Amino acid sequence: MSQQYKTAAGVLAPHRKTLGRRILNNWQLYLLLLVPVVLTIIYKYVPMYGIQIAFRDFKASRGYTGSEWVGLYWFERFFSSPTCVRMIKNTVSATKS
Repeated sequence: MSQQYKTAAGVLAPHRKTLGRRILNNWQLYLLLLVPVVLTIIYKYVPMYGIQIAFRDFKASRGYTGSEWVGLYWFERFFSSPTCVRMIKNTVSATKS
């Protein structure tokens, strides 16, 4: 029979296991949960580190952290170019085919 203790109101309530004890009792479930969590981190979050290239004057010899940070310079340059609209149209039409 489970252990019971008295509450402030004097009612007997069942004794609950601590979080650590519940995790240890169900370690197999947490091990199964670990696989999708690790895969999510590897395939969804690690590639986000590479997004920095769009905001840097990237030089392969210097790597991500050695390249100069330029912010939105490349975006401003692209959208202010006279061929911007044509390049976007070509890209969208090429992806439709």
